[in-house]
Amino acid sequence: MDIKWQISQHSAMQKHWFQDRLRHLGKTQRGLAKHMGLDPSRITEILNKSRGIKIDEAVEMADYLETSLDDLVTKLGSSVAAGARASSLVVGYVGAGETVFSIDDHEKGSGLYKIEAPQGEGGGVCVVVRGSSMAPRFKDGEHLGYSRDEGLDPAKCYGRECVVQTKDGRQLVKIVEPGNRPGEVTLVSVNAATPIEQNVAIEWVAPVTWVKLRPRA
Repeated sequence: MDIKWQISQHSAMQKHWFQDRLRHLGKTQRGLAKHMGLDPSRITEILNKSRGIKIDEAVEMADYLETSLDDLVTKLGSSVAAGARASSLVVGYVGAGETVFSIDDHEKGSGLYKIEAPQGEGGGVCVVVRGSSMAPRFKDGEHLGYSRDEGLDPAKCYGRECVVQTKDGRQLVKIVEPGNRPGEVTLVSVNAATPIEQNVAIEWVAPVTWVKLRPRA
């Protein structure tokens, strides 16, 4: 697309937000420029409001910063163009027992393939459901997008379907409920036939933020 958003001199760019976001993700502005296919100086111009940004560039920026397109363009002081989508990396699949199996055997962070995230959602990562072990809630071929950022406080994840990293090295998709001690949660299956796990020590929890059917060939 050749449409550009021109950032107003009066809009709040919140340049510090970009710097904090990159730091939080362990990424760099140079890495962002490479991801977007731009010279690093072009990123500086965008942040300094001396250059507009193409729609497809904004989609790629949202993808790299793992945020929604809506949130990104709010920071840019612009509005979302209709039909714009961020992409999401598929980094694993969910099989029997709601266990996540990594399939990211490419260059770290490259994922196996990409899909378009739903309108207004950030890129980030997702896993694809295989089989019927999560029926009827999730079906074979559906993609589950998730955000690590929203799971920094496990208490905010209670009652939500999440990707959970346990202390014993498992990754699961479960409904998260409180545990008896700090750092522990109760894991409830989306399939009622699977037993509840009480007081499971966790490394992190990431809420499922969107669900999308597998794209048709």
